[in-house]
Amino acid sequence: MNKSVVVIDDKPLIRKAIVQTINWSKLNCTVVGQAEDGVEGKQVILDCRPDILITDIKMPGLSGLDLAELMQTTFPLSKTILITGYQDFEYAQRAVRLGAYDFIVKPVRNDELERVISLAVMEMDNRHLELSHTESMSEAMSKLKEQHQSSLPFLRSKYVTGLIDGSPEPGTQPQEIRDQLGISCSRCAILIVRSKMSFATMQGSDSTRIKLDMQAKLADIARNSAALREFEVIESLHHDELVLAGLFAKPLPPREIKMKLQSVCHELIAKARNHYGLICCIAVSPQYKQLEDLSHAHREASILMDSNFFRAEEPVLFPENTHAAGDACKHSIIRDLEQFNQILEHASGEETVLHLEKVLGQITEYSEGNILVAKGLLSDVCLAAARYYFRLTGDEFGLNKRIDEILGDVYRLPDMKAASDYLASFVKEIKCKLESGDKEYSLVVKKSVDYINNHFSENLSLTLVAEHLGISSSYLSRLLRQETGINFVDLVYKARIDAAKRLLKDPRNKVNEVGEMVGYKEYAYFYQVFKKIEGISPKEYKNRGNEMRSASANPDPESKDG
Repeated sequence: MNKSVVVIDDKPLIRKAIVQTINWSKLNCTVVGQAEDGVEGKQVILDCRPDILITDIKMPGLSGLDLAELMQTTFPLSKTILITGYQDFEYAQRAVRLGAYDFIVKPVRNDELERVISLAVMEMDNRHLELSHTESMSEAMSKLKEQHQSSLPFLRSKYVTGLIDGSPEPGTQPQEIRDQLGISCSRCAILIVRSKMSFATMQGSDSTRIKLDMQAKLADIARNSAALREFEVIESLHHDELVLAGLFAKPLPPREIKMKLQSVCHELIAKARNHYGLICCIAVSPQYKQLEDLSHAHREASILMDSNFFRAEEPVLFPENTHAAGDACKHSIIRDLEQFNQILEHASGEETVLHLEKVLGQITEYSEGNILVAKGLLSDVCLAAARYYFRLTGDEFGLNKRIDEILGDVYRLPDMKAASDYLASFVKEIKCKLESGDKEYSLVVKKSVDYINNHFSENLSLTLVAEHLGISSSYLSRLLRQETGINFVDLVYKARIDAAKRLLKDPRNKVNEVGEMVGYKEYAYFYQVFKKIEGISPKEYKNRGNEMRSASANPDPESKDG
């Protein structure tokens, strides 16, 4: 890079000789200004801002020493070369003390001046490289610090996740890692956050887990809330659920720690509901003194969270809130279920639903916090209601749901409150169907309908069914029309189309195959019958079912935040 030079001398011949005879290009220099006295020279210096100043020491107005001092204070990286006579040697020494780079004794020899200029240029280049290197190093360090700061939350989360999983970082002292990550802890606890969706929202989903993007938003809320209460929260990288480690740097009384945790939990629940339309529950583990105990804390919080199935009214669960169930009713649960079966058969719909609440309380007590036991007993209640409906109607498919679908519903129930709503609705639907005019068929008609429902995919005929029952076809035809209100052919149509509707709900079944599966050899005939009964084609029916499943399988709680 070319260096700029200003030449100042009150003797025109010396000044012109320096400007015109020095090989400036060889020295990587360019003369950008010149002056004949110190006062003019000062202005030239300020205007041109030279890298190198060549000036006589003695000049009118301002001396070369004054200009050397100006260069040193105004442009500290520049170089000043002084021209002096032998008698001015003391001035030259003073100039060096003022920061002048070197001096040339008159008469000026070009080779000597070029040597000094070359050394000055070299020193300036080296200084520039040194400063550039220092600046680069400083920028690199700054970037490293920025990268470290930006990755610190991830590294802290990773470390806490390892502790929860029971797999700390190998080969390094724990305290050394914690110091590097800025983690300080004298007390700790685990918080598990899950959503409490209603059963209607959960249709098509078997999880109460929170989406990853929502986990990040809730973790931010928890961190900010904890900071206000003088402790910190670190998010664990468990992608299937939101897990937070609450860390207290100072030892505090257990009661005070619980109050701080409780306050953060309630604020998180409130903001999740108000900002994102998400209903949450939080399980808080017991308090521990060492970070190595986070794995135990996580296990205890997980067990506590499962108890929320039975404690849906409590949004924040602490271990001391749990109540141990006794064995008092273990012997009576079968009797309780049998008693419900009797109520189901003889009581009204309203009375049955009222008794159902009592049964659910008995199931809760009997299960002692075991969700699998509770859901097994709830399934038994549903099956009892379905069997009751079948005994009276002989129609296994009149509930518009297969048994496996009903059991799937029970498996996805988030808590006993949702179980109460679901079973009440299920029982009411059955009672309503039976009390709204559905007749109890005679034994012959029951057997006929049962035979049709079990053999609809075969080549059925009225004569074939009559022979199976040991009666005449005309008598069977008359009975069917009297009791069901439709003839034999329509009963077969109904059985086949009901079965087709169930099969079309299964994504694995193709539309053109379903007709043959229910007894229609030609798709065109199947299409005609299906559209006559349902009002839409089989393909349209299947597409509607797919759209409904897709919508229910992807509930978006954030949509309420618009």
